[in-house]
Amino acid sequence: MNAALLSITGRDPIALLSSKALGAWNALEARYASQISPDELDHLFGLFVLGLTNPFYATASPLAHLDACRALIRLKLDDERVERALRSVPTTTQSWVEKAFLSIEQLGVKDGRALFEQQQKSIQTINEIELTPAREGGGSGETS
Repeated sequence: MNAALLSITGRDPIALLSSKALGAWNALEARYASQISPDELDHLFGLFVLGLTNPFYATASPLAHLDACRALIRLKLDDERVERALRSVPTTTQSWVEKAFLSIEQLGVKDGRALFEQQQKSIQTINEIELTPAREGGGSGETS
């Protein structure tokens, strides 16, 4: 089976979402770290991760969803910063940051939904492959 297909069909959403979360952190840090406070940057990351995980935890308990967010945010931040990023909205230092707070979660949802749909299609494909009976001899290209 294709290795890429295997990575998408894993049942652990954290493993699937980790690279997307790390990519978001790297982009946020590279673009905004010199323009906004560390708390604002952390909160932007927290909001993105909250949105990213939403499609995977929509039917789970809120605590399970929050634990998933913590696990992903912890890839880049220590425990104290993780909790601050999730529990408090920092005072904005620039007017555009407040608008970014409002939109970045939706960007996470969009990315999370795309990954969720991709995972569901891959699982369906694997299930179809597993349910397809093996062919008996006599197929094309065989010689007697």
